[in-house]
Amino acid sequence: MGKTTGFLEIERRDRAYERPEARLRTWREFVQPLPTAEVERQAARCMGCGIPFCHTGCPVNNLIPDWNDLVWRDDW
Repeated sequence: MGKTTGFLEIERRDRAYERPEARLRTWREFVQPLPTAEVERQAARCMGCGIPFCHTGCPVNNLIPDWNDLVWRDDW
């Protein structure tokens, strides 16, 4: 799952948000997505835990470590 030492080597980076003043004037999404290359780097941070608690966090019941591994390998 992901890169074995990715969690230690790759700094966590989150998406940016539109300023509140700009959000008030539009109905568009206010989360600015990361570039695809950065999403793949972030997916490499998955630790491949023995008991991945992130499974309970996916609203569509995806196996998140497996999904992260596919994203990291550019196998969308």
